Amino acid sequence: MSSNNSINKSDIRKMFFRSFMYGASWNYERMQNLGFLYTIKPALKKIYKDSNPEEKAVAMKRHLEFFNTHQSAAPFIIGVTSALEEKEKNEGADTITGIKVGLMGPLAGIGDSLFWLTLVPICFSLGASYSKNGSAFGLFLALILINAINLPIKYFGLKFGYKGGAEFIQESSAKGNLDKITNMAIALGLVLVGGLIPQMVGVNFALEFTQGDLVISIQNLITSLIPGFIPMGLTLAMYKLIRKGKNPVVLIFSMMLISILLAWLGILG
Repeated sequence: MSSNNSINKSDIRKMFFRSFMYGASWNYERMQNLGFLYTIKPALKKIYKDSNPEEKAVAMKRHLEFFNTHQSAAPFIIGVTSALEEKEKNEGADTITGIKVGLMGPLAGIGDSLFWLTLVPICFSLGASYSKNGSAFGLFLALILINAINLPIKYFGLKFGYKGGAEFIQESSAKGNLDKITNMAIALGLVLVGGLIPQMVGVNFALEFTQGDLVISIQNLITSLIPGFIPMGLTLAMYKLIRKGKNPVVLIFSMMLISILLAWLGILG
C-alpha cells in the first residue's frame, strides 16, 4: 500500500498540465530552471508534505540550478526526478542532480531531431499545402497534427518516467549500482555542459594586422592555435566571478555594455 506522501495519478495530471507553461519563464541565466521547478512542484509538495518546511525549500532550491532540454522531453526527466525525490529526498541530492543533468543533454538532442527537424517541418508542409490559396485551415491543421503527437508524448513520457524511475531505483539499490550510475551521470552531464560552451558563447575579434599582401586575423590565429579557447576563457572568468558572489544578472548586463563598447571601438566584430 502506498503512503500518503506517494505520488499518485492526480499529481501526475497536475504536473502534465503545468508542463504547458514549462517554457514561459525561460531565462538567459539558467534557462529552463523555473519551468522545471514549476512543473515538478506538485510532486515536491506531496513528497515533503510531512517534513520540515526547510526540507522542501532545500529541494526546491536544488531544482533552481541550470537546466535545459527539449520541452517535449522534459516531462520524462521530471517523472524520473520525481521518483528519485520520492525515494532519496535530500539525502540523495547528488544522485538526483547527477541523473537529472545526465539525461538533459541526450534527450535534448533526440527531441530536437524528432520535433524541430522532423515533426514540425512535416506538419507545417502539410498545412502549407492546404493554405496555398489563402485558407487558414492549413495553419490549424498543422497545429492539430503537432499537438496530437506532442501532448501524448509529454503525458506518457511523464508517467513512464516516474514509473520507470521508481523501478530503476529499486533495482539499482538492490544491486548496489546507484552510486556508480550517479557518478557516470554526473561525468556525462559535465561533459555535455562543457560541450555547449562553444555553441552558446561567441566572441569574434575584428582586429587584423596587414603586412603587404598578408592579412593576419587575431580571431583566426587564436582559433587555429587553441580551438574554443576564447569561449572557454570567458566562461571560466564568469564562473570565477559568480563563485566570488557577483550577481549573474549584473554580469550579463555588464558583458552587454562591454561588448557594445568594444564593437564600437572596432575590437569586436
